[in-house]
Amino acid sequence: MKPIKTWIVLADAQTVRVAVNDGPGKGVYGHHVEGLVPPEVTELSDAPGMTNAPNGPNRGGISNPDLKGQAVAGFATDIVAYLDRFFQDSAFQRLVLIAPPAMLGVLRQTLSAPLRDALLGDMPKDLTHLPLDDLPAHLEDMMVV
Repeated sequence: MKPIKTWIVLADAQTVRVAVNDGPGKGVYGHHVEGLVPPEVTELSDAPGMTNAPNGPNRGGISNPDLKGQAVAGFATDIVAYLDRFFQDSAFQRLVLIAPPAMLGVLRQTLSAPLRDALLGDMPKDLTHLPLDDLPAHLEDMMVV
């Protein structure tokens, strides 16, 4: 019987890593992720500015686009396109997403139907900097590593 390969995606707004599990008792190892770079945000204003009205005492807000949010959404789209390509090539059969809550929400919304069906589970944590040797302990409730 062919083992079920699981890709474990560790992502945040700036980083993506992929760990692979070849079945129960096999542990995890890294998969080299090529070409996934977050888009740069050129303006880093956190709050919109204020301006004076031309006549009268009114002040009005200037609405700026959410550049950070657009960058995160673009990065999530790139990650999902990468996963789709490898899923179509049968590189893995199951998927686990681990990301901070905001990024996890964007990734969930971006997932294609086939990846949604392959999704074994997700975890709202930032484990992008965790050594892969420590990852199985975090996955005990979700899968046998």
